Amino acid sequence: MRRGPQLARLQGPFSAILQDTVTDPFIRHWMDLLCFLLSGLPAADTSAAEMAFMFAGEWYRRGVYLDYPRGGSGALVNALVRGLQKYGGQLRLQAHVEQVMVEQGRAAGVVLRSGEELRAKRAVISNASIWDTLKLLPAGAMPQRFVQRRQAMPRCPSFMHLHLGIDATDIRPDLACHYIVVNDWQLGVTAPQNLVLISIPSLLDPSLAPPGKHTIHVYTPGNEPYSLWQGLDRRSQAYADLKATRSAVMFQALERIIPDLQRRIEVKLVGTPLTHERFLRRHQGTYGPAISAQTGLFPGPRTPLPGLWCTGDSTFPGIGLPAVAASGMTTANTLASVGQHRQMLRQVLASGKF
Repeated sequence: MRRGPQLARLQGPFSAILQDTVTDPFIRHWMDLLCFLLSGLPAADTSAAEMAFMFAGEWYRRGVYLDYPRGGSGALVNALVRGLQKYGGQLRLQAHVEQVMVEQGRAAGVVLRSGEELRAKRAVISNASIWDTLKLLPAGAMPQRFVQRRQAMPRCPSFMHLHLGIDATDIRPDLACHYIVVNDWQLGVTAPQNLVLISIPSLLDPSLAPPGKHTIHVYTPGNEPYSLWQGLDRRSQAYADLKATRSAVMFQALERIIPDLQRRIEVKLVGTPLTHERFLRRHQGTYGPAISAQTGLFPGPRTPLPGLWCTGDSTFPGIGLPAVAASGMTTANTLASVGQHRQMLRQVLASGKF
């Protein structure tokens, strides 16, 4: 119990841990950066437990690297699909959910945009954000107090994205896969267009680009205001002009690494908060929830509507895949029977892989 007070501090913000141990201004800025990349929030609002886990096992352990999966992010998707199909699951593409069916006070399935109904045997599990999930429910399906609390959940701003295919002929030989550009440390990492991330995954896996080419992804993570884009017609000249203006900071960051970038570009795609909102079905193109560790915990997957569960970064700390994976496992384990848990444990023990 001697460590009880220290363990209790893990429930608060990471900044409370830093204030007694880190005084160097640059390191404090660096900690803010690492927190922001993980949670979308600076150290003052990021969970200390979350950061302790990342420092202990994911970032600074010997032999750890920040890489790409072989085959790109599509390889992760394909692995998940294989696992789903192995156990009798089916993946439906272009099956847009129009509404969650509620019958006798319970989530009973979903209605697709095509009109087709898919019935649920055990539960409906939504990986959409909580704001987008609420839009799919019939009026009155949830207690009004719950709806109001979830709709009021604070949101991180959105993204700008830049996807490039470039000619790699005679390109500098010392390129790294990952770069981070902070234009002004004093402004803070959450300031719009102040932080730019760059990845060149084809350096690690040449199969991600044709011979002699590179693929590049550049983005401003969670610091692009949606209000600048709200209401714009994506086919309008005003939208095209704003895309050109707001994407300039990404080109400038990349040109610090590849000065002759412009003559090398062969493929160019610019994504905006409206792109993020449209294709990923993210309310206002948000990067994710902005739940401060100073004020509360994430709500978890359970909802007041029997049969409806929520996963993803609206329910668990972390932006994107980490929250999806962790909350998905939590929900799956909750829905599994005691007998299924026992069977899984026997299989694990028999394999010796633990």
